[in-house]
Amino acid sequence: MISRAHVAEVVQAYLARHPQESDRLRPLTTALAAEADLTSRKTFTPGHVTASAVVLDPAGRMLHVRHNVFNRWLQPGGHLEPGDPTLLDAARREVEEETGIDPALLTLADYVPCDIGVHAIAANPAKGEAAHHHFDVRYRFTTRADPETRVQADEVHGIAWLPPDEVDLDFRHKVRAWA
Repeated sequence: MISRAHVAEVVQAYLARHPQESDRLRPLTTALAAEADLTSRKTFTPGHVTASAVVLDPAGRMLHVRHNVFNRWLQPGGHLEPGDPTLLDAARREVEEETGIDPALLTLADYVPCDIGVHAIAANPAKGEAAHHHFDVRYRFTTRADPETRVQADEVHGIAWLPPDEVDLDFRHKVRAWA
C-alpha cells in the first residue's frame, strides 16, 4: 500500500525540480500537510492521487487511451490500488491493465515524475462521488516500436499512438519528447 509519506517524497522531488509549479500544486501540498488520506479513491475533499504513464515510442509518438468515462484521449492511468507499493508501480500497472503492454517493455526515463496534474473531476451521483480533484502523478517511459496492445473494454475503448503535433505544447515540453 502506498503511504502518505511516499506521496510527499515524490511531490517534494518533483517540486525540487520544478519549483515554479508550487502555486499550481498548492491544493496537493496543502492536502499533504493536512494529512488527508490521498491514496484512497474515497477521499473527495480535496481529492486523491492517481498515477499515469507517459509512454513514448521511438518515433516520439505518445500512447493514449480513449477513456470510457471521460470519452477523451488520455495517458494510461487511474486510481491507486491497495497492492501498489509505489506510485511508479501503480503507473506501470495501469499501462498493462488498460493497454495490455507488458511492463517489461517499458523503460523508465526518470524516477522523478515528468508531471503532476491537478484535474477537477465532476460529481458522479450514480456512484455517490462528490466533485473532487485528481492529483495525477505522471511517469515517463519509452518502449520499442509497436508493442502488442489490447483494449480493456470496461475502462477504455481505444488505443492510439498520437504524433507530437497532436499533444498539448506545454505537455510536450515537459516530457521532453521532442526538441
